[in-house]
Amino acid sequence: MEPQGPKLAEGRDSEIFEHGEGRVLRVARDGRSLVAEAEIMQYVRSHGYPCPAVYDAGEGYLVMDRLAGPTMMEAAGKPPFPIRRSARLLADLHEQLHRIPAPPGLRVAPLPGDRIVHRDLHPLNVMMTPDGPMVIDWANASAGDPAFDVADTWVLFACATPPAGGIDRFIVPIGRRVMLKAFLSRVDKVAARRAIPACVDHRLTDPNMSPEERDRMRKFAAGPPPRWPTT
Repeated sequence: MEPQGPKLAEGRDSEIFEHGEGRVLRVARDGRSLVAEAEIMQYVRSHGYPCPAVYDAGEGYLVMDRLAGPTMMEAAGKPPFPIRRSARLLADLHEQLHRIPAPPGLRVAPLPGDRIVHRDLHPLNVMMTPDGPMVIDWANASAGDPAFDVADTWVLFACATPPAGGIDRFIVPIGRRVMLKAFLSRVDKVAARRAIPACVDHRLTDPNMSPEERDRMRKFAAGPPPRWPTT
């Protein structure tokens, strides 16, 4: 499918184009089918979960709603700096999603279970639109244990590399620490901690993780990790 407008954004594995009024076309770089992703988006929407509406999908493409607004991470970093409120909302989005039973035939997460797990549900994948939060990037959605989803978010908060320079090197880790603490206060932290080794084992297979992030994740899984990355 050819886009009807200019490129709006791009990520590691796809490009986003304008595609008519209020819609975008997502094109997978590797040409893989996006039908399964579209189906899970339609499924969670049918259960009242906030994610973009899908209009068409096929080999290498997906047509969905165009969303307006910043990511949750961007919104939390601007006045009035709603860091704790954003964390509570993120926890609520986890809890709401994990109430949805996984449909038959859905692939299984590294920690099996019978609930929908997003497997990448963090502040960069929540868009703060005028109509409320919308969760994006459903490529990894699976049937699994909710604790795995929570643990994955915990690991990313605690182990991802902070900005390389400037004042953000100090401010962003502090804000993430505050957000993580507020997030963990609203979820089953005990179950999530038990799921951390399985989560880290899977994250270590991601070629996009840096050597420093991999090292922090291994330490995290092995025992009490450093409170926060400093480099």
